[in-house]
Amino acid sequence: MKRTYGALTVAALAMMAMPALAQIKIGSAGPMTGQYAAFGEQLRRGATMAVEDINAAGGVNGQKLQLVIGDDACDPKQATAVANKTSARARRSRRRTSTRKRRSCRSRRRRPIRA
Repeated sequence: MKRTYGALTVAALAMMAMPALAQIKIGSAGPMTGQYAAFGEQLRRGATMAVEDINAAGGVNGQKLQLVIGDDACDPKQATAVANKTSARARRSRRRTSTRKRRSCRSRRRRPIRA
């Protein structure tokens, strides 16, 4: 009996020590390299500090934030590429989590009423 309680206690402590698996990704793009890299460094530091403060306070609805930084070097073509890469990454992660929901919505399409 004591072994069972000991094992349950160890398992409970191990589960509490595990980090949260669900994370919310926050993206930020700025000139991390190039002529305006100093502004990009300020942007990165500010975003990092904000994410750390929010995570220290418990996150958003119990989920931790994860910062993803993109480098556009203050160039419109690179900014477009960074935005497309970030949105593609978000679409891939959304597909993995919501495929069941989309399938159920497809099966509920309205059919035309026959006269």
